Amino acid sequence: MADSFILFPMEPKEFWKQLRAIVDEVIIQHDEKNPMHSNDNLQPRLLKAKEVCALFKISKPTLYEWMSLGKLPSVKIGSRRFFRSEDVDKLIDGDKTDIVT
Repeated sequence: MADSFILFPMEPKEFWKQLRAIVDEVIIQHDEKNPMHSNDNLQPRLLKAKEVCALFKISKPTLYEWMSLGKLPSVKIGSRRFFRSEDVDKLIDGDKTDIVT
């Protein structure tokens, strides 16, 4: 990449520095608009069914069976089901006494 030419009056190092700053600014703005993607953890993270299945290495029918048995509660938003990361963590830890269905 050292042999690459940029056709505007700027040193390549300065160009990349400014580009990184712009990308960082866009990421910060995106996180402010979408609190579920931010790192402040003020709201619980919601997992998709596919993510939960991959985490436990189970099929979707097994996941739906767990839901019907009350083993893992879900949240319905529109027509989609999501799972709170805290509920998944409790299931992993084996502490299902605090899970409210």
